[in-house]
Amino acid sequence: MIGIYRPASKIKWILILLVSLLILFLFLKPGDKGAPYEEYYRNLNNELKTNGKGKPIVLLDLDRLDENLVLLRQKLSPPLKYRVVVKSLPSLDLLRYITKSTGSTRLMVFHSGDIVMLLNDSEFRNFDILLGKPMPVSAISDIYSKTLKDSFQKVRWLVDTQERLEEYLAFAQKEKLLLKINLEIDIGLHRGGFPNPASVTGTLQKIQANPETLSFSGFMGYEPHIASVPVIFGDKIIAQEEELKKSIFLYSEFIKLGKEEFPKLFTGDVVFNGGGSKTYRFYQSQGGPVDDISVGSALVKPTDFDVPSLEEHKPAVLIATPILKRLEGTTIPFLESISFLFPLWDPNQELTYFTYGGAFSAKKESPRGLQDNSLYGTSTNQGILNGSRKTDLFPNDYVFYRPTQSEKVMAELGEIHLLRRGKLVGTWKTFVN
Repeated sequence: MIGIYRPASKIKWILILLVSLLILFLFLKPGDKGAPYEEYYRNLNNELKTNGKGKPIVLLDLDRLDENLVLLRQKLSPPLKYRVVVKSLPSLDLLRYITKSTGSTRLMVFHSGDIVMLLNDSEFRNFDILLGKPMPVSAISDIYSKTLKDSFQKVRWLVDTQERLEEYLAFAQKEKLLLKINLEIDIGLHRGGFPNPASVTGTLQKIQANPETLSFSGFMGYEPHIASVPVIFGDKIIAQEEELKKSIFLYSEFIKLGKEEFPKLFTGDVVFNGGGSKTYRFYQSQGGPVDDISVGSALVKPTDFDVPSLEEHKPAVLIATPILKRLEGTTIPFLESISFLFPLWDPNQELTYFTYGGAFSAKKESPRGLQDNSLYGTSTNQGILNGSRKTDLFPNDYVFYRPTQSEKVMAELGEIHLLRRGKLVGTWKTFVN
């Protein structure tokens, strides 16, 4: 009997193994992710094929920007004041558009070249400029050599340590200047700055003791960590609001100590800056001492800002680059003899596209299902993308990307091409940080 049933038992296990391998194969085999353009991008593709320049460009949808500006005004109203983050919107024309729309005359600047440019601009030199990061005193000296003394002294310079204040003081005394000083305080991010209220005492004393060269002009507390608060159960937005309360309380403690020990410093032209694109919407309901809110990237919404707190905002900035070549299959150098297997395994390698330019700091947006080829490698000259037949692209069609951030990508191609109701309506020059 044993001799009779053994073959049947082997066949049974062989069948189970084959079925298991088939199931595993079907589970691992990539599905077809391809899709044609959505209507918005199909219309943009037709516009660029008709009126575009046939090269990689940055696109700014002014209609979407306007919608984001409406949201900003709704969620950030008096007594809160809006400060425009320059690094995230690297174009003088774009800055003018936003400041006129919002009525803001406040800027946050992060780069020395941008400060020089703005202080030498007849319009922006009269704005309230706050540094977004502390700079070496050598950078301050370089800025001073390239700008007018009166404009230079209007800037709120950011100081994060007692040692940096001493350097700034020596520079101000040498040049016979009065420097406005904002102190960077740590309200939970732990990226430097004064770590607790008591730590600012010596610095405030030094400012108070040198009224001819130093002027206290406020605090700056940044809290982007709130957007990343871990939530296992519960609502992400509620968790962020609760974390913001903790940061605001700590901010209040800095101000409380300052007003108690140095009341004369906390009068007049003093601002308490905070916020950021991912958290600005919470300040309207929170109340508290922060009266000056910085926002930049939320207005154009690159992919790094796809967060729950900005769900209502629309992506307004894109990269578009034309297809140069369409090839059947995916043929890899040195693997020509087996390259026919690639699309058999992965339908998303049925077609190969070569694009004008590549390796953008961006994520592919449309058509859906395009993917990089890791075996072929990347190139900033001719990028390679694979896709299934459903992507249905041909030479002169465009691939659309969403930048991961706005400052670097918007500036690197030299100009921004403007869209209004899906049509190209002009360009704005960008500046390099």
